[in-house]
Amino acid sequence: MFFTASCWAQSANHFSYQNIGKELYYLEDKSATMSLEEVKKLADTKFTRGNHEILNFGNTSSAWWVKISYAAQHHLPLYLIIDAPNIEYIDAFTTDSADRTVAFKTGCLRTRPPNVFVRNNFMINLPVDSKIEKKTIYVRLKTHNILVAPIKLATAESVIKGQEFKLGIEYIYIGLLIGLLLFNLFLFLSIRDTTYLYYVLYVLTLSGYLLFYIRGYGFIFGDEIRIFFNRYPHVLLSFSVVASLLFCNKFLHLKQKAPKMLGLFYVIGGVGIILFFVSAFGFKHTATAIAQLLTVTVAVVAWIAGVMAYRNGHRPAKYYILAWFFIWVTVALVTLSLGGVIPSSEFTIQLVPIGSTLELLLLSFALGDRYKVIIKAEQQARDENLVLVRTQNQRLEEKVDERTLQLNSTIQELESTNAIKNKLFSIIAHDLRSPLNSLLGILSLSDMQLLTPDELQKMLKENKKTIKSVNNTLNNLLHWAQSQMGGMMTSKERFELKPLFEELLALYLPLIKQKDIQLEQFVEGNSAVIADRNQISLVLRNLIDNAIKFTPLAGRIWFTLESIPEGVRFSVENEVEDPLKIEIDNMMGNKMASASLGTRNEQGVGLGLLLCKEYIQNNGGTFHIHQKENSIKFSLVLPSEG
Repeated sequence: MFFTASCWAQSANHFSYQNIGKELYYLEDKSATMSLEEVKKLADTKFTRGNHEILNFGNTSSAWWVKISYAAQHHLPLYLIIDAPNIEYIDAFTTDSADRTVAFKTGCLRTRPPNVFVRNNFMINLPVDSKIEKKTIYVRLKTHNILVAPIKLATAESVIKGQEFKLGIEYIYIGLLIGLLLFNLFLFLSIRDTTYLYYVLYVLTLSGYLLFYIRGYGFIFGDEIRIFFNRYPHVLLSFSVVASLLFCNKFLHLKQKAPKMLGLFYVIGGVGIILFFVSAFGFKHTATAIAQLLTVTVAVVAWIAGVMAYRNGHRPAKYYILAWFFIWVTVALVTLSLGGVIPSSEFTIQLVPIGSTLELLLLSFALGDRYKVIIKAEQQARDENLVLVRTQNQRLEEKVDERTLQLNSTIQELESTNAIKNKLFSIIAHDLRSPLNSLLGILSLSDMQLLTPDELQKMLKENKKTIKSVNNTLNNLLHWAQSQMGGMMTSKERFELKPLFEELLALYLPLIKQKDIQLEQFVEGNSAVIADRNQISLVLRNLIDNAIKFTPLAGRIWFTLESIPEGVRFSVENEVEDPLKIEIDNMMGNKMASASLGTRNEQGVGLGLLLCKEYIQNNGGTFHIHQKENSIKFSLVLPSEG
């Protein structure tokens, strides 16, 4: 009787989005052949109570039975959540209101069954009970990999609230990975340095492994692709290892700076190739063991090679050393967690993608520092050549002129490339790194339990603005980078400007209502223009967004659309809080405007206004800015005839 009462007291009854590992009992089935009926017949003493919030069974081929007891509530929908994306086989057994056994079969190697939501976790929609009673769920877990099982029992409301923080973090580092990939791909296309190509391949393969397997975002592409990624997960990791070694070799100039490390690099590369074939032939258990050893080895060896190269005079290696030191410490902590030396937690689960993203960011800084050193060396070489040219006698005048022209051409190309690099690098380094630092700060405070639930909820709500800002920055950055690379084609067509404006304005009505802004619209004459619809849509969206951002609470915005002899004129005028803070000269130039905060601290980078000017010019129009006493007005004129 005492044991029964004890089990009842440990039931999972709070139904919040928290791991309940300490409230569960588990049993190892080494033969992986036990049936549900055999498990039910076992005495409670055969089960072991969980010691940590997240169950960690290690790299095992056994099947594991988990027993969950809870008090069912009257007509309360519940979800059983296995909050891991890469468990191969999950079998859950419970009973419905008529006491009939209901089975759910899911996992990363199975297609989506009814009543199971497969995203980057598995959510089982449990049968709704008609009365309050004690219930037991039996869950069978089986995988040929490391088996870490964060298990939750929650209501729909707690699921939505609980996932906000985790998804916010994931969206930030996904945005960073995409930004780093595009930024360095653009640099490779601009300067044709293979070091950037190897870095892009490393980012691409490592991001694919992290997002599609570790974090389970392969579900976006459907069941077949998701199952494929989970059947051969370490194929991407093997490519990532090879790409990282190629990048390190090229970046450090190993033959000159650390020749003793070349042999180790070849050995590790060979192991990476072996990992590819082991994973491709389906030996997942063995591939996992090799992957664990290989990730730690690559990080340590790459770090040692960086230290040796730096001691031998390779100054750009300082960020490189910091990056690999950070990642091998991260990998070591995760390995200790998976080995059971330290307990698994939500922090250790997120540590690999966050740590890898920071590593890639630091490596990008290292590439920038390397490029600065190259520019300085080339500048010194140019100076020496100029001195040599000036000392030539009159007989070599024609040769001197020819050499001077070549040098001037080289200077212009380098200055243009360096300007593009600095502009893009400053945007990504500031506006994508700052939101990440903010999120990491919230995460650290949460882990140290220094925040109350209300404070945490408030900080997460404020962080949504940062995520929206990062998304808008990436959109503008992608359009601008595409136009700079010559990939943006202007395809003109005839369309009505008024419906396009009304469609975009409808998207912003909730935000306008929040700030209690009064709108006034004046539409006169024909609104048909000849321009690229997508480019003009981006221009209108930026102008509407800026007007809302800088209009004070209960302020006014005027929209004017009118037909004039030159074509169609569209104007946006909004009130401002402090007219003295408006830098009209900065806005009217052809450079990127200074970033500023909106009335509710909305962030921006000043790129949107530059895009508006370029796109209006591409479409044969004109762009104007006028400042009044307490307002600012942006106007554009587009041709109405071809």
